[in-house]
Amino acid sequence: MNLFSVFDPSSFYGIQLNWVIMLLTVLFMLMKYYLVSSSSQLFKNSLILSVNGLFVEIAGSSNLAITFIATSTFFYLVVMNLLGLFPFIFTSTAHPLITMSLGVIFWSSFFLMGWTKSFKESAAHLVPEGSPLGLSPLMVLIESISHLMRPFTLSIRLAANMMAGHLIISLLSSISLLSLYSFSISVFLQSVLLILELGVAVIQGFVFSILLLLYCLEYY
Repeated sequence: MNLFSVFDPSSFYGIQLNWVIMLLTVLFMLMKYYLVSSSSQLFKNSLILSVNGLFVEIAGSSNLAITFIATSTFFYLVVMNLLGLFPFIFTSTAHPLITMSLGVIFWSSFFLMGWTKSFKESAAHLVPEGSPLGLSPLMVLIESISHLMRPFTLSIRLAANMMAGHLIISLLSSISLLSLYSFSISVFLQSVLLILELGVAVIQGFVFSILLLLYCLEYY
């Protein structure tokens, strides 16, 4: 057992059931199909429209499909991040396996779409405007590496931020058994960090989604 063992999916009879938490978000996404409109449903609809409107302002009204992908990804990640803050609930977004899968699949789709649709414009992105002609081969190499690193930085950022908060809270909980004073300090600091983690869960979902949107617009 070590500090990182809390991120291991537990196995029951050889079945890793903790990954099922990734499917529970469907219950939150499809409520409108089996619930009568209520105040909570109206609030959720207004929240979805507000976030979608923010993405539409960035992408433009002509790219509704792209904004739909960004909005869906945002709410999916936020729900997964918030669920991971509850005790004894598996945090799947803290695993690079999950975030890397999302990042690589989305980025590869946008990358292939851009190069297939317009090869000339996509190739032009590899040479920044105003670059000296002699440095063009070097700039192409540097830009190619930066483009290939995008899905990894996009994915690792999300996983590292979600993992860091949980690790700090786990470290603070370990000092609560030393004394009553340590217990009080530990509970106070964990409460503050939990509030901060609520903000991190939303911000990281937004950062991931907005970067996906910007990458798609660049290749599109």
